[in-house]
Amino acid sequence: MMVSLRLACTVALVAVCSASLGGCVVRGTPQIDRARACQDALAVLRQAAEDRSPATRVHVMEALPLALGRDAGPMCKQALSDPSAEVRFAAAMATGDLRYEPAREKLLRLAKYKVQGAERDARTYCAVIYALHRLGDDSHTGELGELLFDRRQNVRASAAVILGKMREPSATVPLNEALAQELDHGMRLELTRSLARCGDRRSLRLLEAYTKAQFVDERVVAIRAMAELKSPMGARIFLQVLGGDESPRVRVTAAGALARIGAENSAGFRYCAWAALKPRETMRRALGGRREATDQETASLQRLAAMALGWSTRGEAIDVLAALIASDDGGVRVAAAAAILQAMPQYRRGLRPLRDGQARKQEPKPRAEPRVRPRGPKVHSAGAKD
Repeated sequence: MMVSLRLACTVALVAVCSASLGGCVVRGTPQIDRARACQDALAVLRQAAEDRSPATRVHVMEALPLALGRDAGPMCKQALSDPSAEVRFAAAMATGDLRYEPAREKLLRLAKYKVQGAERDARTYCAVIYALHRLGDDSHTGELGELLFDRRQNVRASAAVILGKMREPSATVPLNEALAQELDHGMRLELTRSLARCGDRRSLRLLEAYTKAQFVDERVVAIRAMAELKSPMGARIFLQVLGGDESPRVRVTAAGALARIGAENSAGFRYCAWAALKPRETMRRALGGRREATDQETASLQRLAAMALGWSTRGEAIDVLAALIASDDGGVRVAAAAAILQAMPQYRRGLRPLRDGQARKQEPKPRAEPRVRPRGPKVHSAGAKD
């Protein structure tokens, strides 16, 4: 399977590159059979879910909800038992995003924090709370208020992310209190994003300022958050970033954000396609000879470009993505495969990634009033949905 994938992808790469001139991919007849592209992409995700690298398995869990929707549920449930805490965290988050009811029993076992046979990693425990919340069980939600003030930064960050994804108005109180005490710059951005997700308009405006931040990762996070929240100023800011930011990673993120809000343009698509196919040359042009881009930087650019192309409505995007699914980098393979499936939901019908005998439609159980630990700020559910 992998040999045939590499051969097909080599043909796709030659076809797309031969249609390129001066860094601009020219619109032409699609070279790749769409149904076959989806089958190959699904095969890549299946293989990557069993990859030896935990980082690759994390990428799979993060990509599955958009790539496969509820069909990804069994894979996410299985990954709740992964030996890597990072993978379990991503799997629990994906399970919650999907509201995958057959995972409820497993999640309830994991929710007995620090008990033998239950989840012992604090970050993953936060994600388990989120997944149960999405299934209508708020019996552990109140504990997030205490975890938001944990001495470990990664635990605080996880609690902040999850409170934001819950989008409960009551969470603005502990989030604002945490923001007032937080000194770490990255954590302050995470708290700002979560407040914006909970409906705080001032925080949404602050995200606009972060699109001009010093660090590339912060600009990427801010742009993606603004696109997710459909910021009124998003289209104008994304266009400015696409045309003026010196970082290719930020520019492809802005192009993807434009496509996500329905404002995709030709310049953004061409830049993403070129960055995906020629990441090292794209980085070399941006750096202007000051230094050579690292392998990590070029792989990150390819992955972000693939993710951006997943929002594209242009058929040529599939030809570009098909050229990436045989990449040696696990994150790039996964991003390209997931983007193919995301961009062509009509071809996903009939694909069955994994069967789960317990899978069946169920209405979420009524939510219980959350129990709040006395030491933590109060967080309760108002029944809001993503």
